[in-house]
Amino acid sequence: MLGLRRLLSCVLLVATASVGAAVSPVTVTVFNNGESVGGVQVQLTPEHVISGKHLAEYFSTLIEVDGVYTDESKTSSNAVADRVFTASGKAVHSFDDVAANDQLYLVPTDLLFVWPFVEFGHRVAIDSAQSPTGKPIILESFSDSPRVFKIHDFFSNDEADQLVKRISEIDDDVNKLKRSTVGHDDKGSESSVRTSENAFDSVSPVAVSLMKRSFDLLNIGPYQENMADGLQLLRYKQKQAYIPHNDWFDKGVTPDFNWDPKDRGANRFATVFLYLSNVTRGGQTVFPHADMPTGIDHAMPPSEDEMAIFEKGTWEYKMVKQCYSKMASYPRKTAAVLFYHQKGNGELDALAEHGGGPVLEGTKWAANLWVWNRDRNGPEGSPINVDFVNNRDVPIVLFWSTTQMAELAPGQKINFASFGKHTWTFKDEAGHDLFTHTLNYKGGPVQTITMPPVVEPPKDEL
Repeated sequence: MLGLRRLLSCVLLVATASVGAAVSPVTVTVFNNGESVGGVQVQLTPEHVISGKHLAEYFSTLIEVDGVYTDESKTSSNAVADRVFTASGKAVHSFDDVAANDQLYLVPTDLLFVWPFVEFGHRVAIDSAQSPTGKPIILESFSDSPRVFKIHDFFSNDEADQLVKRISEIDDDVNKLKRSTVGHDDKGSESSVRTSENAFDSVSPVAVSLMKRSFDLLNIGPYQENMADGLQLLRYKQKQAYIPHNDWFDKGVTPDFNWDPKDRGANRFATVFLYLSNVTRGGQTVFPHADMPTGIDHAMPPSEDEMAIFEKGTWEYKMVKQCYSKMASYPRKTAAVLFYHQKGNGELDALAEHGGGPVLEGTKWAANLWVWNRDRNGPEGSPINVDFVNNRDVPIVLFWSTTQMAELAPGQKINFASFGKHTWTFKDEAGHDLFTHTLNYKGGPVQTITMPPVVEPPKDEL
């Protein structure tokens, strides 16, 4: 009996000592959303992590958080974070979610989490209930600026085949396969510098699963239909391509809608791009403002014989050169890439400009999902049928906002469907602005814009 009492006393003493013992602090490094440099080392105790929001607010007193504008003059973006994430994308809610030497990331109010680059080749495993294999999705860092990741185990061969089959089955006028367009709504314009064909699928089981999977990949919460454009299905045949462009819309494209995420507006946040087939030659996704990472080589550039399918000096000919000299992702069936259009502080990233390289041999089947930072529903209006005419004796280049739409030879006319308050610019071949015109519904449903502009003489007063 005495032995039992002594044993119980020892157990009680150990338990009491455990309860009273102080938990050792842990040292972590805190970064701004999506950043891999400029971190601040901080010692944490359980008192700092009453909740994730409490921790975010505490960190905001130690590090200058760069977020949305916090004043009416739009000169200050010194914000307060309301979420904290680990490098594996896990939201921090308690002290148990943090380990010694962790890297933690502060996400400001009104912004979405952005995966940090960390270093080339860095990998993160992401769980998704939508995974066709049951294995985690692997996100591999490829470029810091622009922010590009390779995605492994994102979708299967069978899903790729289903999507290619689905492209030919869609028969409604809005979503069926047809010449690709550009623009901010479902009435976009055809462009001579986007020659691919596309369809949209937002209803098939495989499309819905991939859209939900993309939100899991981005770590931004459950799929929301109003934060995505639908799964775009693409076919590029030989010679077809899409000139380098940004997926985000210029902040001034329609003045009656707030396109600036840094001012709590809505715009495209990221693209998840899927390769549904192998391509014999060409068809890269090229990022012309970045070089290939050190140690990653291009395929052998095409010979002059291979290039003979393009006329020298055309944008397609020039773009092939870019595809074999600048940073590029090569098409391979079931491969995928993620690239961001917004930085972690809400700024639109001009370096995210990219293009679909000309296919030299074979057919490229692909799909992509544009994800927005918030509700994408923008302004609506009736289309305006516009003829653009080059009356000069030298070629000119036509732009809608910041996107090149066409090259017009002397005397050439081209037609686009556009909308009120859309801004179009004629430029010379050196890129100098010649004439800018903003469409107005007062001009009627059919309009003509010429270069040089036609100036109507003043009417005589009665």
